[in-house]
Amino acid sequence: MSEHSRSSATFKNYAISLGIIVAIVLVLALVVSTRSGESIPSVDYRPEAEVLREAADYPVTMPAENLAEQGWTPTSSTLETQGPVEWSVGFATPGDSHVMFTQSDGDPGEVAAARSRGAETIGTVSVGGREWEHRESEDWSALVLAEDGRTLVVAGPADLDELARFAGGLETSGAGGEPADGPSEES
Repeated sequence: MSEHSRSSATFKNYAISLGIIVAIVLVLALVVSTRSGESIPSVDYRPEAEVLREAADYPVTMPAENLAEQGWTPTSSTLETQGPVEWSVGFATPGDSHVMFTQSDGDPGEVAAARSRGAETIGTVSVGGREWEHRESEDWSALVLAEDGRTLVVAGPADLDELARFAGGLETSGAGGEPADGPSEES
């Protein structure tokens, strides 16, 4: 009879398999823990904003440079120059949400409706001395301002405080990049 029994061979194989699985799990845990810091990709929206400033015949509003210092990260930027000029720039908020800022010289009602995603008007909010229309739905909020030949919309799933903080961090220059006559939209 052999000294090697079937039961001891099964246990030995089980222990080896378990050891390999534990080693793989430990390696995966180490990799995940070292990569746990989330990195949000950032875009440079300034080139498109400069094209808009040169082409616009109305005051151009841009996010202030200090928003990045306050934890706002630009994540997308698009400029549409065919038809109504429309510029949109998305930001990740300090509160881990998202805000989309849109500026357009298209029909104010159409721009507001499209960017508000069906949110209903519930009142106004004063930001930087200007009255913004406040729209809200179950999962979307928007601030809308139509003036000086363009419509501004700050919208997203972020809460009203973040939308107002972002709207307060917008700066307006005159047509062609000249400083606007009035105060900026900063709060």
